[in-house]
Amino acid sequence: MWNPVDTRFYAKKLPVAIAAIGDGAEANYIRTLLEQLDVVTLLHAIGTPDDFLQVISQNESAPPYLIISAHGDKGGLIFGEYIEEIDVSSLQDGVMRPPVIAEAIRLPGTVVINTACSAGVKEAGEAFMKGEIQAYIAADEDVTGETTALFLMHFFYRMLKGSSLEEAWEHAASYDEESRLYRLYLRDGIYKVGDDGKKQIIEG
Repeated sequence: MWNPVDTRFYAKKLPVAIAAIGDGAEANYIRTLLEQLDVVTLLHAIGTPDDFLQVISQNESAPPYLIISAHGDKGGLIFGEYIEEIDVSSLQDGVMRPPVIAEAIRLPGTVVINTACSAGVKEAGEAFMKGEIQAYIAADEDVTGETTALFLMHFFYRMLKGSSLEEAWEHAASYDEESRLYRLYLRDGIYKVGDDGKKQIIEG
């Protein structure tokens, strides 16, 4: 598990890694937002599909939290086109699909939050959960960048105040209609926040 020295400070810091696929503007904004909450961050500037596959297959070096900042397509991650020298065998029409992720991911104990649109659909969630992660959080429809920022701010603020993972997700996902699109995948089931602001099981 990634364990920076900051986690051993007198005022211990929460460590969060960010994988930025494509345009890094959102990822850098997320990084600034989290650092304002006194979180220590590690930014992975993803250049190729293989870079990302290395990030999600770290095994013992896995971070406690990994935020994937990307654009999405029906549960897949959009990478786009590359020059001939780059290996794109993991992509289909420029998109990394859930089956590829399911085969590569090894992040034992990590909480993965995916900002890509439609990244919370069942196929994607189940693919990430194959990597022995603790939990997977993502919206199953398109959400705005503002919603993403608000969700992350509320989630990590509550985590830093001592809330449990489920409590922090429930609080962050109950802010408004778009926030309620963020699904929580755990090993015992898939959850959403209902109109009453409470956790509801979708499938388990």
